[in-house]
Amino acid sequence: MIKFFRRIRQQLLSENKFTKYLIYAAGEIVLVVIGILIALQINDWNNYSIDREKEQAILKELNKEFKHNLVKFEEAKHFHLLSDSLLKLSLTSFPWAMEDIEKNLPIADSATLPWTYNPSRGVINSLISSGNYELIKNDSLRNLLLSFNDVYEDFLEEELNHQKYRYEVLEPLVAQNIDLMNMRDPKVAQMNLNFFNSSSYRSQLLFMLGRLSAVLNEMNEGSLENNIKGIVNLTSSEIKN
Repeated sequence: MIKFFRRIRQQLLSENKFTKYLIYAAGEIVLVVIGILIALQINDWNNYSIDREKEQAILKELNKEFKHNLVKFEEAKHFHLLSDSLLKLSLTSFPWAMEDIEKNLPIADSATLPWTYNPSRGVINSLISSGNYELIKNDSLRNLLLSFNDVYEDFLEEELNHQKYRYEVLEPLVAQNIDLMNMRDPKVAQMNLNFFNSSSYRSQLLFMLGRLSAVLNEMNEGSLENNIKGIVNLTSSEIKN
């Protein structure tokens, strides 16, 4: 093809048809430019198609991950609400009688058990490390993904404060003041009962309730839950069937 065009140009020059030669050369340049533009357009289209395929794969993984995260969040929500109810029940049961200890102590203990919500973040962390966030074209979805870790860390901080108080304050206090090994001994049993009815023990349960209230307040604000549900809904709508 190149040799063919060269022969035409040479023939026009040999016949002193310089004007036609210039017109032909200009036309040839235009054809070359058009060819380059078409090639670039095809390349852009191919890259776009590849990016959309990658985006669809990411959306499906995100949708799967955050549907699972939503289930786990509902479990955490249920647990925290149950703890709140049990803790309030424990606080209204005082003063305890000797026969109440075996019934009420497990309730109080269960009420103060910590729970931390641990969502899967593998896909998001992969997007962060690879820089593939830009493949997601939906701005609202991209913003939710970018804010997820911050919203989650705020919620986790309250859960960890609740957990830390049980492990670092309540449990050591109980361990120092009761004897579970010799509860059948009347003197030990009376000592244990006195501790459980003490203002010190009840105050710690109130503090635990306060820590738990902070978790529930963070949960009721809905930032984390709305973020998760938003990601689930938007990924579902963006996935091509």
